[in-house]
Amino acid sequence: MNAPLDASAPTLAALADMPLTSAQHLRLALFGVVAQLVQACRDGDVPAALHAHPFLADYLEQIEARVGQGTATPLRWGAALSAWETQATGQSVHLPLLALRHAGLSGLELELLLACGLVEEDPRFGALFADGQGAGQRPSFGLLTAWWRDDGSADDRADEVRGSLQKLIAHGLLQISNPQDLRTEWTLSVALAVWDGLRGEIAALPWLQHIPPGGLTQPADYLAPLAAQPSCVSLSALLAGPSAPVLLLRGPAHNGRKTLAATLAHILGKSLLIARDAVYEDETRWRLFGVLAVIANAIPLIEQELAPGESRKLPALPLAGNAMVVVTGRHGAWASLDARPMLAVELPLPLAAQRLKHWQASLPDKACAALPPSAVALRLASGNIRRVAQAANGLASLDGRDALQVQDLRHACRTLQSARLETLATRLDARGALHELAVDDAVREELDALVARCRWREALAADCPALATVGVGVRALFAGPSGTGKTYAARLIAAELDKDLYRVDLSATVNKYLGETEKNLNQALSAAEELDIVLLLDEGDALMANRTDVGSANDRYANLETNFLLQRIESFEGILLVTSNAADRIDRAFARRMDVVVNFRAPDAWRRFQILKLHLGDIEIGDNWLQEAAERCTLSGGQWRNVVAHARLLALQSSQALQAAHLHAALVREYRKSGANCPLRN
Repeated sequence: MNAPLDASAPTLAALADMPLTSAQHLRLALFGVVAQLVQACRDGDVPAALHAHPFLADYLEQIEARVGQGTATPLRWGAALSAWETQATGQSVHLPLLALRHAGLSGLELELLLACGLVEEDPRFGALFADGQGAGQRPSFGLLTAWWRDDGSADDRADEVRGSLQKLIAHGLLQISNPQDLRTEWTLSVALAVWDGLRGEIAALPWLQHIPPGGLTQPADYLAPLAAQPSCVSLSALLAGPSAPVLLLRGPAHNGRKTLAATLAHILGKSLLIARDAVYEDETRWRLFGVLAVIANAIPLIEQELAPGESRKLPALPLAGNAMVVVTGRHGAWASLDARPMLAVELPLPLAAQRLKHWQASLPDKACAALPPSAVALRLASGNIRRVAQAANGLASLDGRDALQVQDLRHACRTLQSARLETLATRLDARGALHELAVDDAVREELDALVARCRWREALAADCPALATVGVGVRALFAGPSGTGKTYAARLIAAELDKDLYRVDLSATVNKYLGETEKNLNQALSAAEELDIVLLLDEGDALMANRTDVGSANDRYANLETNFLLQRIESFEGILLVTSNAADRIDRAFARRMDVVVNFRAPDAWRRFQILKLHLGDIEIGDNWLQEAAERCTLSGGQWRNVVAHARLLALQSSQALQAAHLHAALVREYRKSGANCPLRN
């Protein structure tokens, strides 16, 4: 403490030299509560309290050194504290205790709150509470009522004190450790997160994150999506209003939703308090969330992704103002229990021009100057672009290069593959070129058209209003018998587009519990959109079967899954390849939603000859023998691959170069697998 003031010094200047901080404000307010306690002991004719607890005399000495002695000490301290608070307000210093008062807590309620937290600052108060018949080291409901019921006036305000304590409990500021006991015996304490917040320290919790004003994105640094560029100023003004709606920021993950919220908070001069979906697991968490938002002068933000068909109703936040932000995906319904309106803002994935700005903001100038065109073509979320840019630049630096290469980008993109994708899909090796695929001219034309559609999908949607209404997704169906090259074609298409290929794992996706299959599929499709990969749905007829007449609950649920997949594929904005050996079993509605349908046919003799030559590579086998084998053996491309693989094995076992005899033996084995005789003579 500073040098004591004379007892006759003006009360308004008694605390003028104290630093204007949250921690100092809490300390000064606690001194006022101590003055009230000492006054209660004196008025209650308990002079032994000061003798039994000499530390109280130390507090009283410091108080009286500031505001003088006398029976009006608590009032004089309160006046001095009020003058100190006015000074802090004039300098725009945020004080959590004042914020609680402005949020609706009365002076009595704040005093009771601080009384319950005294032991957090000085454990010696625990003995005082015990002597006053409190429960152990904490004050009881009855003890606080007895000590604060008399304020020096003729009125007994016991009911007011009880009501104030109930309000503090209901808002989550006070906790009860023994709710099973009588109300007068309830032991009350302040939540530690609240007490730390009153001191100006917002502790990080597993379900809660606080971003102070210094860590928020400034408007000048925010690369706003085109849809949100004209809205930042107007949105901040709307959130600052007395009847602010709940702001619903929809869009893919890592696409600037929280960055926009942080920018709005910066404009409003507030911090940001982010709660994850675990905030709903306990009602006390929700109450604590609202209280901490007031204490931290923060905009409360809820981050949760909903699956299609899910809904969430938001209760009112205790004490918190009207401003609230919800960050979520494109699916699910949100509503507010207090009937506040919901204002939805969609943040789509950035277009090419916006993506280029994100690359430039994330890379050194030398790397930007030699940025591969395929980088801008990657349809990634803004946050993912920055993560990929940093990883790719690191890979290039390790190799002693300033310029990024396509391979750097592909490896960096794989660092984004989140667990929600890898648990439902498997990455397939994608390399090679389409000219390596031996198919007829009609199939090759369709595959070339598919690649072009994928490369120009954004420009095509921008130029064609009809396509813009269904997004930039590309959906293709590869139909045909087994072994005709459908999956191999998917690998080559992904390689042509410089993208990774992931195959949906049906065993991990399909679930016997109602609604779980839809959630898994939505998770895989959403991840594919955000990571800009090619998603392969192999044997798609297992999920896209024709809808049937409802004869049982199983039929109804199967139809629900089909209907969901129909809607989700239609809104899909990535690249989806579906293969099927039985296209006739696929519901016609799926076929109508496919942008490209490629019918793979069993290879003719000439294609079989080409397939053999491709699989043999540099190995020289007489063309006459190969032509005769291709003419007589009507195998599929996959079967020819098996034949060449087994022939190579036979050659290795015999320590010889691969010869026609090895191929013939492998052909005989392949026919034997299907129970047929090889038509080719030895």
